[in-house]
Amino acid sequence: MNVGIVLAVMFCGAAAWTRPKCGTPNVGQDIITEWGKTIDPSKPVLPEYPRPQMTRPIETYKNLNGLWEWQNSSAGEKVPFGKTLGKEILVPFPVEACLSGIGESHANMMYRTTFDKPFRKDLTLLHFGAVDWQTQVYVNGKYVGNHTGGYDGFSFDITTQLKDTNNELFVVVFDPSDAGPQPMGKQRVLAISEPQGDHYTPTSGIWQTVWLENVNANGYISNLAIRTDMEAAYVTSTVMGGEQPVGLTVEVHDGTKVVASEDGIAGKEVKVSIPNPKLWSPKSPFLYTITVYTDSDTVKSYCGLRVLELGTFSGSPNQRLMLNKEPIFAAGWLDQSWWPDGQYTAPTDAALASDITAVKTFGLNMVRLHQKINPERWYYAADVAGVMVFQDAVQHFGENPSVELFKQDWKAAILGRGNHPCIVQWDIFNEGDCYKAFDVPDMVKFTRSIDPYRLVDAHSGGDLNAGGDVNDIHTYPYPGEAKASPTQYGMIGEFGGIGAFISGKEWVPDKCHTYLKAGNATDEANKYIAMAATIAKYQKDKQVSASVYTQITDVELECDGFLNYDRTNKFTKEDTTAIAAANGNIIDGATRRASTTEV
Repeated sequence: MNVGIVLAVMFCGAAAWTRPKCGTPNVGQDIITEWGKTIDPSKPVLPEYPRPQMTRPIETYKNLNGLWEWQNSSAGEKVPFGKTLGKEILVPFPVEACLSGIGESHANMMYRTTFDKPFRKDLTLLHFGAVDWQTQVYVNGKYVGNHTGGYDGFSFDITTQLKDTNNELFVVVFDPSDAGPQPMGKQRVLAISEPQGDHYTPTSGIWQTVWLENVNANGYISNLAIRTDMEAAYVTSTVMGGEQPVGLTVEVHDGTKVVASEDGIAGKEVKVSIPNPKLWSPKSPFLYTITVYTDSDTVKSYCGLRVLELGTFSGSPNQRLMLNKEPIFAAGWLDQSWWPDGQYTAPTDAALASDITAVKTFGLNMVRLHQKINPERWYYAADVAGVMVFQDAVQHFGENPSVELFKQDWKAAILGRGNHPCIVQWDIFNEGDCYKAFDVPDMVKFTRSIDPYRLVDAHSGGDLNAGGDVNDIHTYPYPGEAKASPTQYGMIGEFGGIGAFISGKEWVPDKCHTYLKAGNATDEANKYIAMAATIAKYQKDKQVSASVYTQITDVELECDGFLNYDRTNKFTKEDTTAIAAANGNIIDGATRRASTTEV
C-alpha cells in the first residue's frame, strides 16, 4: 500500500510569505511544534498522496499545495481574474494558522494560483480534501462548481477548462465560523483575541490538500465502498463514463499473493470470501490489499477483517463490547486534533501520524475523535497501527442549528471515512451542544440507514441514548460507573481533565485551566493511574466496556493533556511506562476474565 510522494507546486507573486507568532496575538509565547519548525515554503508541503483508500499510480497525481495568492474580500465581490492578490498564503494551512503566513480570521476570502497542464491525455480532476465552509471554484475565468461543507472532500472535472500553460485557479470561500448555522465544532472567533475554556481558534478556508488527478476518458472508478466481516470483504465500485454496466474484478492480496478474487459489475456489491482469514485488531492490525480492475481503470485499496458488536457472556444479560467475537475493553482518550501552528491542519504527515503513535505509547487502544473529521491519512495511520476510532459528528454551537446542514455533513463523514477499519463507532451528539433541535431516535435511524454495520452512540454525555448502543456518561474529574444493560454497553465517554501546567508550553502564561490541577507532571501521572485503577474495577464488575480520558494534548488554555500543545511529552520515561501499564491492566483484564471462570 505505497501511497507515495511527489513534489508540490510552489507559487510566488504577492507580498512574501512570512510566519507570524504561533499563539495569542500580543501575549504568550511562540508555540510551534518541531514539525512546524521544518516548514519551508520553498519545499513541498504535505506532499503525500492524500487518498490512501483509493490509489492510482503516482504519475496520475499532481499536488497543488504550496504558496498561493490570497486576500480577504467581501460578500459578492467580483472575482479579479488575471490580477495578483495582496498576500501569499501557504496552502493548505487555514488562514488563522501561523503556518499559513496570514494569522488572521476573515469570513470572506479569495485564493489564486497558476499551474501548467500536467497531463496530456484523458481527463483531469481537481480535488479538494476540505475547505471550510462554502466554496466556489473558477478555472481560467470559468465557473466550474461549488461546495458547501467544511469537512468533506469534493472534486470537479476541469478538462475542458484547461490550456497547456499558465492555468489560473481561483477559489472563493465564505466561512461564518460560529456565527453561522452549520456544524463548526469547537471553533470560536473570540478565541483568537480572548482564549477561553474548551473553545479554540477557528479554521477558515482551505485546510486539506489540493491536487490534480489524471483519469481515463473511457471510464474511471470514482469511488469504492468497502465493508468487511470476519470472513470476507464486500466491495461496491462506482464507475464514471464508459458503457454501462461495467464489468470488474476484485482481488484481495496478502502481501504480493492473491488470496481471493471475484468478478462483478459496477454499482453492485461484490463479496470476496477470504480463506484462512487474518483478522484486524489492536494487537494484530492486519490489512489486506485490494485491487479493483475494469477494462479502462485499476485502483488499489485495503481492508481489515473485523467486527465490533455487542454481546453477552458468562450468563450476564448485560451487553459488553466484543471485537471479533471476543470481549474487549476500549481504553482511549479524547482527541481535539488541533495544532498550535496549523490549527486543523497538522504541519506534516509525520506530525499527523504522531498522535496515533502516542495512543500506543501510553498503552491505549482507542481514540474518540472529538467534533472533527480528520484527513484520510490520519485514519490510515490508525488502520496501520491498530487504533480503534470512535468518530464524533461535528456539532453546532449556539442558537438555531441547521438540521439539514448537520445531516448533510454527518452523511458525508460516514460515507467519506466509512472504508477505514479503525472506525468502529459513530457518535452523533455531545452533551448539550445542539441535540435539542433534533429527533434523537430518528438521528440514530438516519445513521444506521447509511451504515448499519457499526455501533452508534446517540448522545455522548447526555441522557438521550434512545435507540443507541451505548450508555455513555461524562464525569469530571473522577470516572463514574456507566451501567450496562441488556440493550446497551456502558461507556465513560469523558473523565479526567488532570492538568500539570508546564512553564514555557502555555498558550498564554499563567492562564491555563483544567478540571483537576496537578502539582507537576508526576503528580498528574499518579492521579491518572489511580483513576485507571477505578476503571479496572468497573471493568471487572462487568459494567464498563470503554473509557475516554480528557485528553491527548493541551489545547490553547485547556491544559489537561498527556502531551503539551506542541506535542512534547509532559512525562518522564518512567511515568509514561507506569501510565501505559495502568492502561494495559484495564485492557488486558477484559481478555483475562473472559477466559476464566471469573467472568
